[in-house]
Amino acid sequence: MTRAESKARNSFEKTEKAYRKHISKKYGWKQSDYINWKIISDYFFCLYHLTLESAFIEVKPLFVDDLWWDIFEMPENKQAPKSLRGLGAFAVSGIKLKEYSVFDPQRLSDYSEDEINKIWDDLFRDVEQDVADFLKENPVAESFLPYDEQKYGKVNPIYTLMMDIYSGNADKALERINSYKSCGKGSGYSGPKGDAFDYIAEWCKKE
Repeated sequence: MTRAESKARNSFEKTEKAYRKHISKKYGWKQSDYINWKIISDYFFCLYHLTLESAFIEVKPLFVDDLWWDIFEMPENKQAPKSLRGLGAFAVSGIKLKEYSVFDPQRLSDYSEDEINKIWDDLFRDVEQDVADFLKENPVAESFLPYDEQKYGKVNPIYTLMMDIYSGNADKALERINSYKSCGKGSGYSGPKGDAFDYIAEWCKKE
């Protein structure tokens, strides 16, 4: 990418980001950097726009991060802005619901401001419908525990363990941890006391 192309891309990103913020607000979504988020029925919905080409939406019950931060000894995160649940390095990855095409990077100079506005408006209209369909199918956040690599693809093991513990199934969580470790699967998080699985196992034994 030439310097001129890089400059043009950066300029476009600033423009489309401003339109995304304006349009998302119209539909009740808040924006922080590359995410838009919304809380509905005890779920945290988060739209990620990491590249110009695409965006995707994830969902998780609000209590997943709260419980995780207690176990991982970061309870102060519960008082942080809600956007941390989408941006934070120690937030639990949600369940990916859908991916959306956004801009064609080969024709950035061709997009008018009206077209950028319409693209985001159409996308958020689709997102709103997808969220409504999801809530109709999964009205109770406490019960949303999808299986790994099935309908929603890969599920973060921390998410699964938090759902087990929240539901009162600490023994099941311990069984999962042993299974993860036996097949060499890591948690993806580590702290002063070791791997996150160790924190969770200790918590389960105390409970």
